[in-house]
Order: sequence, then C-alpha cells, then structure tokens
Amino acid sequence: MKQFRLFLILFFSLSLIACEQKTLYLTPETKGCLYSSETTKPLSHLIGHVGYSLADDNTFATKLDNNGCFIISPKTKCYYYIEPNVQKYSEIAPQIYIYFESFQPKSIDYSKFVWQQVPENISGTYNYRKINVGIIYLDPEKP
Repeated sequence: MKQFRLFLILFFSLSLIACEQKTLYLTPETKGCLYSSETTKPLSHLIGHVGYSLADDNTFATKLDNNGCFIISPKTKCYYYIEPNVQKYSEIAPQIYIYFESFQPKSIDYSKFVWQQVPENISGTYNYRKINVGIIYLDPEKP
C-alpha cells in the first residue's frame, strides 16, 4: 500500500511538471528611443512600425510615447511537454526594422547590444532577456 501511494505521488508530481507551460524566447525585449536627425528632438506620439520583421501591408502598430520611446515584445514560442522545433527561427536576423512616414526606413543590428547587456548566464532561448538600444536617429525623407 505504501508503494502504491508513493507511486501515485510520484506520478502526479511528474504529471504536473510536464503539464506546466514553458516558453522559449526567440528574441529579447527591446527598448529604445527615436529622434529626428535634423532637429535632434524625440519623435513624440508618432505611429509607425518598429519590429523584428518588416511591416505587413503597411500596417503600423507602434506608437511612440512623449519621449519618442518604444518597446518591442520578444518573439516567443510556448509548449507544454514536447519542445517545438525552433530550427526555422534560428535564421531570424538580429535586426530591428523601423519605418515611420516622412522618415527614411532604417534597420538596426541589435546583436552588439545583446553581447554587451545580457549576462552569459541568462543567454539562450529559455531566459527572458532585455536590451536597450538607446537613441536612434532617423533621417527625414528627401523629396
């Protein structure tokens, strides 16, 4: 009887651990601010695109705050028991794509910020990582 109870406790403990949702973080959370290179002032309250991929069908979902700052949420993949195949995500370029009307599009390589700001013990896809890319200057579109 004691062995049966031990078996049940062990079985349910392992079942609970296996049924817990786990998350893989494919990209870090990124913060930064956008400034105009012409006026050197923040781009306040503009709506445009700042993300890890190019904008789809000119849909703009990023709104800058008073200081011209933005936050990009990390790309994640959730699973319960069987870890998903993330090989297709391993080729995601470490780029941030920026597009706002009346400014030239820009892409930023964020890999150097990851190397500088993320400690080695929390690198990898199992840990939530945060980076700050600082101030990015956008050039106005030329007529």
